Amino acid sequence: MKSIAKERINADLYRALSNILMTKVNHPALRNATILRTELSDDGSVCDIYVTDNLSAFQQSTGFFRSELAKVVKLRRIPRLVFIQDKGQDNADRINQLLAELARGKK
Repeated sequence: MKSIAKERINADLYRALSNILMTKVNHPALRNATILRTELSDDGSVCDIYVTDNLSAFQQSTGFFRSELAKVVKLRRIPRLVFIQDKGQDNADRINQLLAELARGKK
């Protein structure tokens, strides 16, 4: 798949999934969750979706997200959705905490 087409589809999937999360999901565990980014595989068969928290709730809702996605995204075949917890923000918070502790120790 060409990179321009892949990026366009990635953006479409991200927007659609974020909209579904905000407007159609009633699961209490997903109320404060956020979809950070999507990564479509080169062949378009798998879409990795990076989320902030509640990975198990997302995994349980995979079928719902896929069926809702099929209603709004015009693709011949909807990719298999794989939810992945993004630890980037947690890691950044931990690093900032450690740096703050080091700064307090030097004073």
